[in-house]
Amino acid sequence: MPTKIGDSIARALRDNTVSIKEVETLLRQAKSEPLTAETRAELQSLLTLHGDKFGSTAKRDLQTYLGTATVTQPPAPATPRSIDDPAVLTKHATDLTWKPVQDGTLFVDGISFDDVVQGSIANCYLVGAFSAVAQSNPDTIKNALKENADGTVTVRFYEQSTSGTMKPVDVTIDRDLPQSSFGSARYGKSREGKELWVGLLEKAYAQWKGGYEPIGNGGYPGEVIAALTGKTTTYSSSEHTDENVLFTNIKNGAANHKAMTSPTFGKDAGVDYSGTGVYAWHVYTVLGAVEESGTKYVQLRNPWGSSEPGSDGKDDGIFKMKLTDFTKLYQGVDIGN
Repeated sequence: MPTKIGDSIARALRDNTVSIKEVETLLRQAKSEPLTAETRAELQSLLTLHGDKFGSTAKRDLQTYLGTATVTQPPAPATPRSIDDPAVLTKHATDLTWKPVQDGTLFVDGISFDDVVQGSIANCYLVGAFSAVAQSNPDTIKNALKENADGTVTVRFYEQSTSGTMKPVDVTIDRDLPQSSFGSARYGKSREGKELWVGLLEKAYAQWKGGYEPIGNGGYPGEVIAALTGKTTTYSSSEHTDENVLFTNIKNGAANHKAMTSPTFGKDAGVDYSGTGVYAWHVYTVLGAVEESGTKYVQLRNPWGSSEPGSDGKDDGIFKMKLTDFTKLYQGVDIGN
């Protein structure tokens, strides 16, 4: 396939002559960026095969340029730097392998709350918060990850200092991700197999917190939202907040692009989840709140990326629930400040 300058050469030869003006244009184009071996070869071929079509001045100008210009060698592709990976869950220590993802990219078709799929690890609070931040402000996710020239990725989190301010913490990881013996992602992943931001963000969080074991046995989504946004959250309890106030808080949170999550009760709390399609001890992403024909609903997403109440035929984990049912099945809502 010809280069851009190859296309320009073809256009110049359409009338079977090459004028001084056309050579000047070609030289300007060649000088506007580093001279590659391919571009130099195309210009040399023009001179060798079509030199008889040049005026003497144009031919001399091109000969002079080719005699003095230096070909710029393209930089060698970066070799990923090896960094110690965070320890996996103890129960997975013997049946999990780390493999570099060679053909993946951080993002595919932008960033969406629906990218996030929880893996074989009890960290719904973590990936549910990832999904919430992706829903409220995708640029927060985009700006948190930076690809480095050596093939590594640096992720920026925030932690609260002794003075109460949120200070940035940078965590650098390589692109290896934990996989099963079948080659599939074992922990958090994106719906799109070649999209890496979910798995790398989860890995960086594990690296920061001391391994997958510390982050893989439950936690608090508000802490994760704060770690990503640098802002704390406000928790509204279903038990102690008026239903209409809770609905308004959720609706306003969505309108103001605030990350929101909601935990269910534990199995020992006396709440019966049988037949509801909702799971105990689980954290869901809250997408918003709507009122339809006088009935108030809360919109939610299961971070599994599947399994929801109802039967809309999609099984994507996204659903809406009557506010009255929501306050019975969910403890409350964390809303970003």
